Amino acid sequence: MEGPRDGIMSGGVTTPRGFQAAGVSAGIKRRGSLVDPPLDLALVVSDTPATAAAVFTINRAQAAPVLVSREHLERSGGTARAIIVNSGCANARTGDEGLQVARDMARETARLVGCTAQEVLVASTGVIGVSLSMEKIRSGLPHAVAALGTDQGAAAARAIMTTDPFPKEAAARMIGAGRTVVIGGMAKGSG
Repeated sequence: MEGPRDGIMSGGVTTPRGFQAAGVSAGIKRRGSLVDPPLDLALVVSDTPATAAAVFTINRAQAAPVLVSREHLERSGGTARAIIVNSGCANARTGDEGLQVARDMARETARLVGCTAQEVLVASTGVIGVSLSMEKIRSGLPHAVAALGTDQGAAAARAIMTTDPFPKEAAARMIGAGRTVVIGGMAKGSG
């Protein structure tokens, strides 16, 4: 790791040891973007169960991935091994069908990663009110698993973009009480 002993450093979601990521094209987004085919499926995997926390919307209209991820965090006692994120389709306002797709995304990810479904969080971003194709997720997910790497955080950050003008990722190192802690992340949003 390069950078100062304590503070902001280069990197993203895979900067901390024990995390791998991937960003691939599953055919969810339309072709013809800057990257063709566009990246639209991200996967982040922890080598071991990781402590996980989330802040969810309090809006009464909650998308299927929000409901499934909240349920999984409660059932797992706040641990996770993976998060699967698609862009191009929010899987919001899609009713029972969307809920089933979110659950299937978690189940298929768990099978390929080697963990329980409740250790998988699900997120979707993009167009609201359109059904998400589980077939596209199912065909893209093995490619994401095969592409997992400690150097693929930037690809995952690009895969979650929708109207974003650029990918967003950051990492920081803090030293305290004789221990070094490294935090890495990625985010999306046009703001």
